[in-house]
Amino acid sequence: SEGHYRWFLVRAEPVRDVRGEVAQWFGAATDVHEQRSALESLRESELRFRTLVEGMPQLVWRAKRGGRWSWASPQWTYYTGLSENASYGLGWLRALHPDDRAAAEAGWAAAGDSEPVHIEARIYCKPESRYRHFRIRANPVVADSGRLIEWLGTSTDIDDLLELHARQDVMVAELQHRTRNLIGVVRSIALQTLTSSDSLESFQTEFEHRLAALSRVQGLLSRAEDQRITIGALIRLELEALGHPSVGDRVVIEGPEVPLRKSMVQTLALAIHELATNARKYGALSENRGTLRIGWQLEQGTEDTAPQLFVDWSELTPPRQERATDAVRTSFGRELIESALPYSLGAQTTFELSDRALHCTIRLPLTQPRRDSGSASPVA
Repeated sequence: SEGHYRWFLVRAEPVRDVRGEVAQWFGAATDVHEQRSALESLRESELRFRTLVEGMPQLVWRAKRGGRWSWASPQWTYYTGLSENASYGLGWLRALHPDDRAAAEAGWAAAGDSEPVHIEARIYCKPESRYRHFRIRANPVVADSGRLIEWLGTSTDIDDLLELHARQDVMVAELQHRTRNLIGVVRSIALQTLTSSDSLESFQTEFEHRLAALSRVQGLLSRAEDQRITIGALIRLELEALGHPSVGDRVVIEGPEVPLRKSMVQTLALAIHELATNARKYGALSENRGTLRIGWQLEQGTEDTAPQLFVDWSELTPPRQERATDAVRTSFGRELIESALPYSLGAQTTFELSDRALHCTIRLPLTQPRRDSGSASPVA
């Protein structure tokens, strides 16, 4: 079989004559192949370990008893701005928030010589010039004899995770609040629709239409984080649901895209739905000769008043004898406009109905209105 090379350690000593001159050499070659192979394997293992550590997102370090660091990964130096030498011993504590340093030292003291270390602290992030929350963990490395060798530890950034948890808590609380409000709105719609309906069939029809309007609003609200809801989008949504494209020039819509706060969208959308539905059933959109004009504008506030949105809804149609006593126009929709909007949104409204026209105006603040906490909602 073919041979192979092996590592040898060669040593030679000179043999001198009586004059002190080298007469010959005496040498020996020792086979150190196994030791050399073991050393190379150790170096390769250390290289793999260092490559692994330097590729980890965590900040990795080694420590002696009491949390005195003996090594820190390059990520630590880049992240904190502290050099590896400056982090040795207890120097790493300088990267922690001053309010967290005592707790970190107490965590190491509690670990003794054999217990894992669990600490949460804020570590300075030099690239962002701020402190971020970290979870610090270390496990002892113990020899077979029971002797403590060192601790190997990691510091894991949990700042984004904590922020996500906080946002989730807010979202859950908001969801619970919206759910309670939505159940209340559905109950109110059901009671008001039942009061104004003369049969079970009419109740079912009106209730389904109003729930559909409520569903459209919830769809808008679900996208409000990415795209703000405007009064124009709200009005167009309701008219399109009633077939607005088919009425041509008889409908005029004009006004700037004024963003609405989310808390006002639901009630305002229901009021617009009632106006649009009644226009389709009894008003300007129920006959070929009727016209509907919807305009709105933003009224800038002053030092003492908030900016306000003014909406003007005007219908004109040939006379109809029953229009002035229309039950639907004086029940749920009108109560929404004349009672619910002023109560919940701080709006000022007018509602004028004649045998050939309807004119409704809504002026409401674009910031949250203040209400007397002892008052009760006028809409059950």
